[in-house]
Amino acid sequence: MKRSLRTGFGFGLTSGIKMTYTIREIFRKSVEKNPDSTFLEMWNGEVYESFSYKEIKGFVERLGAGLIKLGIGKGEKIVLLAENSPEWVVCFLAIVSGGWVVVPLDKELKAKEICKLIEFSDARIIFVSKSLFHKLEHLKIKHFRIYFVDDLRGQEKIDNGLASLMEADDFIERFNSIELNEDDLASIVFTSGTTGASKGVMLTHKNFVSDVISSCNRVNIKGSDGMLLILPLHHTFPLTAGLLSPLYKGARIIIENNKKRILKTMQERRPTYLLGVPKLFQLFYEAMVSEARRQGKEGAWLRGIGLVRRIKELTGINIGRLVFRGLHKKMGGKVKLFISGGAPLNPELAKKYAYLGIPLLQGWGMTELSPVGTSFSFSKWRFYFTKYYEDRFSSIGPPIEGLKIKLIDNPRKNLYVNLGGEGELVVSGPMVTPGYYKDKEANKSSFIYIGNEVWFKTGDIGRVDDEGNFYIVGRDKYIIVTPDGKNIHPEEVEEVLNKSPLIQESLVLGQRSSQGERVVAIICPDTKNLLNFFKENGIPFSWDSIYEEIHKEMQRLLKDISPYKWPLDFAITHYNKDGFETFEKTTTLKIRRELYKFPTHRSYKSLKKGGWRRLFFEKLKS
Repeated sequence: MKRSLRTGFGFGLTSGIKMTYTIREIFRKSVEKNPDSTFLEMWNGEVYESFSYKEIKGFVERLGAGLIKLGIGKGEKIVLLAENSPEWVVCFLAIVSGGWVVVPLDKELKAKEICKLIEFSDARIIFVSKSLFHKLEHLKIKHFRIYFVDDLRGQEKIDNGLASLMEADDFIERFNSIELNEDDLASIVFTSGTTGASKGVMLTHKNFVSDVISSCNRVNIKGSDGMLLILPLHHTFPLTAGLLSPLYKGARIIIENNKKRILKTMQERRPTYLLGVPKLFQLFYEAMVSEARRQGKEGAWLRGIGLVRRIKELTGINIGRLVFRGLHKKMGGKVKLFISGGAPLNPELAKKYAYLGIPLLQGWGMTELSPVGTSFSFSKWRFYFTKYYEDRFSSIGPPIEGLKIKLIDNPRKNLYVNLGGEGELVVSGPMVTPGYYKDKEANKSSFIYIGNEVWFKTGDIGRVDDEGNFYIVGRDKYIIVTPDGKNIHPEEVEEVLNKSPLIQESLVLGQRSSQGERVVAIICPDTKNLLNFFKENGIPFSWDSIYEEIHKEMQRLLKDISPYKWPLDFAITHYNKDGFETFEKTTTLKIRRELYKFPTHRSYKSLKKGGWRRLFFEKLKS
């Protein structure tokens, strides 16, 4: 008999019994339990608009009824292209509750990319915000039904707006009686394509709900909590952890699309949780330091950090919340936990937040896992009175309930678990995708049998400690294999280089040669810090001096890792009036590696021998 996954609502995954394990079901249960509780809040430019669970349910039913009236068959794909908003949430819930398949798209994509994905998805209905309608210019509009994601409470009804669909009350009963199965497809989510073309990940209701329940059990979200939602909902991390998980618990969600308003929104709406990607937390920390400097309190800030660090190192006790109580008050005073995902979190950044008395923990996952795969549970005792988390900041934690993880050999990359302890992560569980949409080759290469069980190959390379905590050391696609057979994880080298205040970000690549791959790096200097450094040291701002100082920084930093991992050459990104050009990124701020390659010039001296030169990266044409 299969193990039952407890849900708290009296339904689960069991064999022999048919259960309703759907997004619609967890939403309905939350509405029944918390009808008048605040579900969504958002600043509209004048005030915070608030929507209760019961009110959102009413909008969902009316919109769903309108879609029923259109005669849309179960399983049809519906595109959702809009900014985060209560309207986005209503559209999503109405689509999945009606047995249709939502295709959420990244609004930051180019118009041609968006139109290509719409055509690939086979959707014929599009929900789009007015501000993004221009991105449909390459579509043959007459082949689609297009509806604008407008104001839910707006008095003025517009043609093809949501309100125009919400006039079919006679169909509400039919909408509510639609039969859903836990294995029904709920969404097709396109990956960000950091290493190539996007793939459409199919996710079922069971995928989402099993991940939501296990994630909530691990993080312990409660109905009294408030989730600050900043990341775009087309991505599964904020969709599952930032929307569906609080929804499942009847908690409050504060939507904020303006990153410059984060601190103000925190102060006014007092959230307990904040989701983000590492780059967001890095920028947020830098903004706090800059504000302290602007107020003439930089010295006090540094002294406070030093005091917290010394006491923590000596006793394990964290007094950061006491020392920085003013900062906590500005954040609303109720923060329990910051959660990082979407990319590896630098342990040094986690420590910086810890010294402020703010827990910042990372989880791991991917779209194909709906997406949460691992995370630590949070304990106030461990954070404030022990060194437990400090000793594990580089870990992604153990798997959530229901997910199994194994390490397997990867001979192609010369990885053998029994020899070096590292291997490729493969996963199995109810949250794992059934496959990619219309992509037989990807499905064939991504799933394997171990015994009689199907496992998904994640492409991540990792290891596991004696406690069962996993560590990600790199991606299979990124591993550089040197001529002498050594494996190098670019992320490890990048983490070392990015510690320098003179380096904003780095990209480590493998450059192919006749003997194998050689390690090279592209550096984006930190414009502000570099200019200040040159001014303080009387160094002229020239390409020669820029390369010389960056070269010295790299030599200083790289001494902490094995010489075979050192870049043999490096280049610096373009400089213009706004500073050094940064790398193009996805909306979750991952570098789009497939766009970049290293210059192929041969006239250089190796970094190991002390050479440096002026080079510029070359961006591949898409």
